[in-house]
Amino acid sequence: MVKVHADLPPLPLRPRAWQWLQWYGVRVVVKDPHSARGGGLWWPDKKLVELETAQEEAAIHELAHAWWEEQRKNISVRTTFSQMVRRLSAETDPRYRRAAGLAYVYEHGDPNTGFKGMFQPDGTVIDWEQYAGLASGVMGQPALLPPYIRGFYTELFDFNGED
Repeated sequence: MVKVHADLPPLPLRPRAWQWLQWYGVRVVVKDPHSARGGGLWWPDKKLVELETAQEEAAIHELAHAWWEEQRKNISVRTTFSQMVRRLSAETDPRYRRAAGLAYVYEHGDPNTGFKGMFQPDGTVIDWEQYAGLASGVMGQPALLPPYIRGFYTELFDFNGED
């Protein structure tokens, strides 16, 4: 657990990951520390995680965006990750139900809300939202992901109290 901002609770980041994010230039700003309703943005050009409130889930999500920014530049990493999201969308192991449900919506959309899934008209996968969405969906707990996709998160998030 790491304290990344005075207004946030400790987050399940690995200390080494937070050190790297700081070295990379990532800053965290919390606009309303008295609320936890959520919301935030990752501004890659400014290397800024801007949180509307002090919500832990939003902080995990936006910090995952910051981490993935460099990882996704490797097309092999990005492609393999998206393939693992597709595999996760069909996962039947009940231990991974939450993550599988998110992956299913990312792959197939949700007709109840009109969400079309994470594919752009040109066929590009919106991998950055898949990555951050799964991170916050499991609240930074890699154990809630099956082994074939877990490795994408174990350098960022604390796993079994290890560093």
